[in-house]
Amino acid sequence: MVKDAQQVITRTSNTQAEAISKPIAHHATPSSSRIPNFAQMNSKARAQAMISRNILSNEEAHNLNNSGALNIEQAEKFIENCIGGYTLPLGIATNFLIDGEEVFIPMAVEESSVVAAASYGAKLARTGGGFISEPTETIATCQIQFYTSPSENIFDIFNATAKEKIFEIAQICHPRLISRGGGVKSIELRALSKPGYFVIHVNVDTCEAMGANIVNTIAEEVGRALPEIIPCIVGPKILTNLTTHRITKVKCEIEFSALERDGYSGEEAARRICSVWEFADLDPFRATTHNKGVMNGIDPIVIATGNDWRAVEAGCHAFASLTGVYKPLTKWFINESNRLQGEIAVPIAVGTVGGVTKLHPSATACLKLMGSPSSAKLSAIIASVGLAQNLSAIRALGCEGIQKGHMALHEKNLEMMRKYDHFPSISVVETDNTHK
Repeated sequence: MVKDAQQVITRTSNTQAEAISKPIAHHATPSSSRIPNFAQMNSKARAQAMISRNILSNEEAHNLNNSGALNIEQAEKFIENCIGGYTLPLGIATNFLIDGEEVFIPMAVEESSVVAAASYGAKLARTGGGFISEPTETIATCQIQFYTSPSENIFDIFNATAKEKIFEIAQICHPRLISRGGGVKSIELRALSKPGYFVIHVNVDTCEAMGANIVNTIAEEVGRALPEIIPCIVGPKILTNLTTHRITKVKCEIEFSALERDGYSGEEAARRICSVWEFADLDPFRATTHNKGVMNGIDPIVIATGNDWRAVEAGCHAFASLTGVYKPLTKWFINESNRLQGEIAVPIAVGTVGGVTKLHPSATACLKLMGSPSSAKLSAIIASVGLAQNLSAIRALGCEGIQKGHMALHEKNLEMMRKYDHFPSISVVETDNTHK
């Protein structure tokens, strides 16, 4: 039975990999994600632009334009002790070409420069064909921790009989998962640093779901049966957000000519970008802020689609630390074609079914805005925006300085502060500093 199930899963995995590698139609009528003067429009005009391109329906656009459309009855279902709602601005990043498809990107975030930076990074990436992702599986992992006598040869027991029994128990927890193309993929045993302490990992293809509830159920079922399979005392049983079997990889290339700006040649700008990345690679203090910029692109989409941004944050930062030193999540270098090349590898575990993704009207509209992508495709979109965001940030940092563009976009916030708090203008502050 276990071997048959394993064969079904292997065949399913191959089919999914082939499907992911093929172009996915995001829109019935493909339209460019570049819209002239989009930034200069007001919110209603932007919503109308989405309607006229058959990206959103009138109702969906109205819901988004109405700051979320989450009524108090719905809010009561999502949270305990509810007293109301909290609204984040929702913007659309443009210019994205991902795996040959035009994609509009919904971003829920309060920081002024994020949407503009993502759109600019995407515009640069278009010069080299946009963002290209590698096929990824939708794997979630749960852990069953246990401890036993250090004299027991646990790895021999595990490989001889326990692994197959655990596989069978885990697989029957969700019998419909195999019919949907998912199910248990593999089981691993790890020794922890304390003698006698071990942990079992069960890796499960959760299809379109993020998979937390699925793998937590499996962890508890395996944990209950484990003492009868291995002589042990069972500890915690829960998923991990460090999904090393679900790493999303995306790359892009940029022509030198696209980087020419503010007195820098394209090649000089590219070398400065690589130098900024190298600083992050050498110094965890710089890598922390480098990766914060990456998450500036990732978090807003995870939030907009009703996914768990805390889980994604935790997984990405843990992944950045796997070598024992905190490292940047991206890499930038000049490739053999004499182009600037960027790469990102991140554990992005998100879903397109279940939970808030189907219950929150804004989350469903945001998924529709992106063409109702599969879970794997949504991961690729999210990683692409993280790479675009990072490109804009380190290009600015390496050339004119991070504050020039950031503060120009931040001026709207400062205008509100001046209105209520008599905050001085940027020009006044700069003038005062020059006279000192």
